[in-house]
Amino acid sequence: MPYNNFNDINLLSTVIAFIAGAWGAILSFLRRDIKSFGILKNISFFFMDMFVNIGLTMLVYLGLIGYGINDLLAVAVSGFIGHQGTRSFYLIELIITEKLGAKATFEEIKKDSK
Repeated sequence: MPYNNFNDINLLSTVIAFIAGAWGAILSFLRRDIKSFGILKNISFFFMDMFVNIGLTMLVYLGLIGYGINDLLAVAVSGFIGHQGTRSFYLIELIITEKLGAKATFEEIKKDSK
């Protein structure tokens, strides 16, 4: 049964979805090669990963339970989509820099995403 009101949404599954998004963001941040950057750039990468990953996770989660998908399935799918959504920003950065012809920036982003 789809939810019609935000007050009806199960709080526990919402918190679990939020934690899944945060965990995916932490894993995405730890995957980066951050040794060559300064502390300010590392902090900005961390918060960017957190914002994007948790935002996508919660957006997908709320959309799925709004359509009446089981809460447990919605948490699992939204956590996966949130993690893959963060990775898609790397691909978008690569495409934009390649189209603009910024070869040095393209190589730097490519090096950072490994």
